[in-house]
Amino acid sequence: MVKQSTRSLEPSCSTLDTRTCSAASYQGLDTDPDAPLPSLRDNAADSPFSDLMTLPLPRNVKWFLTRPAPAISRKFPRIGKRLSGLYYAFVFLFAVSRTRIALVQIGNLRTPTGLPVLSGVIAFRVLISSRHDLTRASINPDGATADIAVATPVLVRKIGALKIWGVNAWVDTAQLPVGRQRLHMNIYAGTRHAGHIRRWVTVRPQEEITASLPDGVRHSDAFVPSASDDKMGTIDHVLSLPTERHRPQEQIFSGSIRSILILRTDQLGDVSASLPAMARLRALFPEARITVLSQTAIVPILIASGVADEYLSLSLSYNGRTERRFLTAEAEHALRQTLRGREFDLAIDLSPGAESQPLMRLCAARYRVSFKPGQFPFIDFGIEVTSRDKVNRKAVVNHAAHVSMLVSALEGALHMGQTVVPRRQSSSDDSILSDHGVAKKGYIVVHSGARHPINRWPLPNFLAFCADFHAATHIPVLLFIDKDDLTDSIKAQCKSLAGVRLMPSIDMNAFDTLLSHTLLLVANDTGPKHLAATRGVSVVSIAIPRVNWQEWGQNRGGVILSRRVPCAGCGLNDRLSCGMDAICVTSIPVATVLDTTLEEIARQNEKTQPA
Repeated sequence: MVKQSTRSLEPSCSTLDTRTCSAASYQGLDTDPDAPLPSLRDNAADSPFSDLMTLPLPRNVKWFLTRPAPAISRKFPRIGKRLSGLYYAFVFLFAVSRTRIALVQIGNLRTPTGLPVLSGVIAFRVLISSRHDLTRASINPDGATADIAVATPVLVRKIGALKIWGVNAWVDTAQLPVGRQRLHMNIYAGTRHAGHIRRWVTVRPQEEITASLPDGVRHSDAFVPSASDDKMGTIDHVLSLPTERHRPQEQIFSGSIRSILILRTDQLGDVSASLPAMARLRALFPEARITVLSQTAIVPILIASGVADEYLSLSLSYNGRTERRFLTAEAEHALRQTLRGREFDLAIDLSPGAESQPLMRLCAARYRVSFKPGQFPFIDFGIEVTSRDKVNRKAVVNHAAHVSMLVSALEGALHMGQTVVPRRQSSSDDSILSDHGVAKKGYIVVHSGARHPINRWPLPNFLAFCADFHAATHIPVLLFIDKDDLTDSIKAQCKSLAGVRLMPSIDMNAFDTLLSHTLLLVANDTGPKHLAATRGVSVVSIAIPRVNWQEWGQNRGGVILSRRVPCAGCGLNDRLSCGMDAICVTSIPVATVLDTTLEEIARQNEKTQPA
């Protein structure tokens, strides 16, 4: 017989007393004042082989030059100094032995197996290492002798006798037959054939892509329709398209969400922990018809919870040896039949694992949301959640909260306009404005600079804009120009512009003051536009589509001007590597920027006028 204790139960708590551990005294095992900071080091100075990384070398060679070789040089300087000569000799022998071509881009779309899908106007971009002076790159389909596109290689840099060239060829795929084929690029040095690259692609009609991806075609700068005039060159056609005028994106989805498929195909505990997330989805989309796909045995729980309008089921079997659940051939066939032909505006898989996401591909969905977006390229929006226990480094965020974080992140993407953070009133503001001869909301600021030259709209265009704007409005203009561009000639031109004040170098506080009280800012895709937008100032930004306008357009009011080009999303910082001399930003007309600015000011005036 077990004797019962008469003592009262102790409160549930740890036997370890950590009450004396404060933030000031806490060290932890990860605290190290001498910890290395590899992500903040100058890699060029750290590695003697950094200048070789632009070469089209095999991945294993690049890995050796960026990891083991620098490590050997640091640990054994004498040996490393002798070996570095051998490394260079090997690399140069490899590189100059023949012209080598590395594919950078061929279109943007892909089949599930990775085959490039070409439609409209696409970019065929390569990087070439050669000892020759390259003069021409031509594009041909299989069996064709006539060129469908021609581009001029651009010298990006030299490493000794070796030259690095970039090619950015714009190809109108309307000139290609529909279907699977090989596309060739031939490289020439004068009349000499210097190199060749070919790739399998599949060409699809533009109408098919437009129907399949209506939102993408409408909003993406990377989709360029084919020319309707056969006599117009491809580059001329692209530049003839009107400049795109985008309002800052308010939510990630285009159009309303009327139908949703929620997937949670795990066990009772997993589904139960996901019920709060499902309920939240119901609240976020009250007008949507919601369908849930789960295991058959779980359906009664879901019905009793009222989280959906329709319940679909599947049957998973369990393999005790592999400890994994799987679909039998019969169950897979039944599931495919269930989802075949179904259409949803949104499909969302609430499993943080990596097994059920492919089920979202069995039905048509405008948008797919889930965890593991890096692992599944068909996911349009997703997150990863990582938490760690201080001792065993395993997860500590409970599963229900983990799942709900995906829905919370989605909710944030539905309301992307962030809060204005105004500048606090300061006694110095009025004096700063007075020093520069302006009054609150009585002037505009124009900022022509950008850290990366590739981001810059041409300075002559900014000067022409300032002159035209003041002539049209008589509103004073405060013009900021980076000191690298500020030549004597530019200073003289600025002096001749009526109503335009060339700003001297000022401290950040004064700059913030002038931005915060301006009527409007006109700028490149750079820091000042983001600061102005955060302060609640309307911005007209001239954006280069090396990154998507949706991501790096200003967060709040104003307009983002950009061009549709087939190489949009290149991510380049080096203008020489572009191959098109940043024509996507330099070709935006002054008249377009002026008209947009005048319309934006008129729009602001309408808002401030009493009804």
